[in-house]
Amino acid sequence: MPCDPFQMAMIHRTFRREFGNLSCLIRAVAPGDTRRSTFVGNYLGNMISVLHHHHDAEDDLLWPKLHDRTPHSDKDLQRAGDEHAVIAEVIDKVESVRSLWAARAEQRLAEQLSAAIEELSASADEHFGHEELTVVPLIDQYITRKEWQEFIDRGAAYVGPKNLRFSLAYSGFLLGDATPDEQQRFLASVPVALRTVVKLLGGRAYASYRTKLYGAERPTYRSSP
Repeated sequence: MPCDPFQMAMIHRTFRREFGNLSCLIRAVAPGDTRRSTFVGNYLGNMISVLHHHHDAEDDLLWPKLHDRTPHSDKDLQRAGDEHAVIAEVIDKVESVRSLWAARAEQRLAEQLSAAIEELSASADEHFGHEELTVVPLIDQYITRKEWQEFIDRGAAYVGPKNLRFSLAYSGFLLGDATPDEQQRFLASVPVALRTVVKLLGGRAYASYRTKLYGAERPTYRSSP
């Protein structure tokens, strides 16, 4: 039975917004403020880690099945895979500067990192648009509910004791812009243990993390239509 990959739009929306905001966050850090640069740099590192995890799950669990079941769509699937490789290369540029800037908070490094982030944001946005237009409909039609749930469970497996605070905040970023129906359905799709933790602690952790990252008001990132 076909699945309903509504979570993909939520995940992409969060990536678009947060990577779109990060360049401004980095440039706003005062030179020498290493406490702030460390926090923002760690947030960027965590977002990159989630993106890697997301793409690895697609490469391992979805793309091979779609290649087998939809040979007429090989061109679109190949493009999606090639875009993953391009994004990985841009991430390497980001990572070559991120730790240095986080440790030093130098203006020169901030400009280099911001430029790399803008390139990453543009590449990811283009990829998400193509994927939503051509690949997500294939997932909807040719991936079973069980197979899609395996993909969601793989994503949930990212959460662990070492990154729990960030993961709870990330769940807030995911759910914060979602409709009530999306929120309910998304929480129902994740493992019971994670769902319980998110319901008990997620709101408070998200509010605290968001305020530390953005201040009292989080800026609105206008994503592509």
